[in-house]
Amino acid sequence: MRQLHGKQTNSFVYRYLASFKKYLTTILLGLIASFIGNFGLQFFQNQYSFSLAVKFAFQWHTEMFLIGVFLLVTIYLWITAISGSRWLSTLILTVGVVATGITTQQKMALRGEPLYPSDLTMIKELPFLIQMIDRKLLLVISIFLISTIILSISIFIKHKKRSKSFTDSKQKKWNWFVRVGTFIVTSAILFYSLGFNQPGNLVKSAYDRHAYWIPYSQQMNYYNNGFIGGFLYNLGVEAMTKPAGYSEEQIIKVVQEYEEKAVKVNQTRLASIKDVNIIYVMNESFSDPSALEGVTVSKDPIPKLRALKDTSLSGSMLSQGYGGGTANIEFEALTGLSMEPMTASLTTPYTQLVSRMNELPSVVSYLNQQGHTTTAIHPYDTTMYKRNEVYQNLGFTNFLTETTMEFVGKKDRNPYISDESAYQEVLQQMKATQEPDFIHLVTMQNHMVYSGKYPKTNYSAQGTGNAKEAANYLQDLAYSDDALAEFLKTIGQSTEKTIVVFWGDHLPSFYSETVVKTNGHLKMHQTPLLVYSNFAEDYDTIGTISPIYYMNHILDIANAQVTPYHAFLMELEEELPAFEKGTYLERDSTVVAAKRENLSKTTQELLKVYDMIQYDVTVGENYSKAHDFFED
Repeated sequence: MRQLHGKQTNSFVYRYLASFKKYLTTILLGLIASFIGNFGLQFFQNQYSFSLAVKFAFQWHTEMFLIGVFLLVTIYLWITAISGSRWLSTLILTVGVVATGITTQQKMALRGEPLYPSDLTMIKELPFLIQMIDRKLLLVISIFLISTIILSISIFIKHKKRSKSFTDSKQKKWNWFVRVGTFIVTSAILFYSLGFNQPGNLVKSAYDRHAYWIPYSQQMNYYNNGFIGGFLYNLGVEAMTKPAGYSEEQIIKVVQEYEEKAVKVNQTRLASIKDVNIIYVMNESFSDPSALEGVTVSKDPIPKLRALKDTSLSGSMLSQGYGGGTANIEFEALTGLSMEPMTASLTTPYTQLVSRMNELPSVVSYLNQQGHTTTAIHPYDTTMYKRNEVYQNLGFTNFLTETTMEFVGKKDRNPYISDESAYQEVLQQMKATQEPDFIHLVTMQNHMVYSGKYPKTNYSAQGTGNAKEAANYLQDLAYSDDALAEFLKTIGQSTEKTIVVFWGDHLPSFYSETVVKTNGHLKMHQTPLLVYSNFAEDYDTIGTISPIYYMNHILDIANAQVTPYHAFLMELEEELPAFEKGTYLERDSTVVAAKRENLSKTTQELLKVYDMIQYDVTVGENYSKAHDFFED
């Protein structure tokens, strides 16, 4: 009996020593995979710079690097608890890191921005996003994924065979106990980490000991604090920080002040907007290459727009983005709300503020009140930036896409519907309605990737950094120029009063670093702006303005009455015609200010009022709407 008892004891000790060794091996493997994974994220984020990744991990920010490793280990253990296989979870973690790394590297290269949590909603658009990836890189990714799938199946089969051969019921129960416990603990840690920006969050506190957060530049934010730190910083925060003094009493004072100013403006505004068609044309990547230093084009691709500028109100638009960010420029143009006062963590209002969209003031809601039929046209699918849901919440009556448009013609090998077809769709919509129209068109013809669209072009460029992309892009611009001129010619012959606001959303992203540095931030964020009317002459130049001010000029051309909100925007534009984070152009100033503190006291005070209004409608209690701030 003693001998039997001794054998049982030895067997028990052996089993649990073996289990301890297995668990220790699992943890060590997770640490190695997570360390390499976090290093890889830094490597990809810094455009394949091994030296910068080494400096971040071992010289500059070792503490933050190790916090990131801890979080990756937690994810690894969470996956292991679910899958039951250390090797499978290592593989899944590796795939996740590589996919995330390549995505942020590509986004940094094309748009100068890192990967944000809100970008994960774009996973639905994977086929569209794949089109933008370099073909050689796409081949490498495909080989990696195929190898990973084969390896995953092999590991799964091997693990299944092992688990079948394992017959110790007590050990099985213990393993399940460990897995369930690990799942609960790691789930709790990960869930807690998602509250990174909540007051008192311990993960945020750990970062704060070493981090240097840069709210106005997410590129530097990720660079200084690591990919994981930057990513967490952009998780689930409110749209704006509460301004000092925000209250219903303060909002009422603002409403009353600008009600009086609106009354004064309206004394000389004798016409109405109710019989005027309003057409917004946000043209994808439309810009003026000849405005850039160091870039030479074989011939002007947009001569017709240049001629139209001589007979219409025209200028430049200050774009919030470079190489992308279309939805953010669109958001500003439709709402009159700027991205500038938003917290740095709110990077895409269309995806992060969508639930509040029906509460926001907008051109759509205003023109619905004026009796317009409101239509959005986007010659692509309905899911990009949640436009289907956003447009419904903003109050658009109709939304036409590539599947519901009548005119869907394309140019040569260009995969996107042409501007010419899009304009035909606008004209068709105008004919179909008895009421005045507000039509918001977001074009697609000029969307990247440019190479291969037009095998033969009449254009070439030097100094861009990518001659093939540039030649195709210039051809895109030429087609856009022709289509716009023909469209406005038709509008000019119409008996219906119509105002068309045409602008490019941002510059394309193929320009070299030399071009970007030579021209500076301002030039790389300016695109052509044209405000055309077929019933009122206005040949002025308005300089550079932000898209939040478009309605100011529409109401002015139409000689139509303004709301208290428009009266405020008119006053703000008079002092600060163009601004975005880090870029402020005051009226009659030759200096581009980088901070609010560098602006005049008058401008700073107006921005404080703007902050209060914008906070009220995006995060606050909507007192301004309740007191009719946005209505005639």
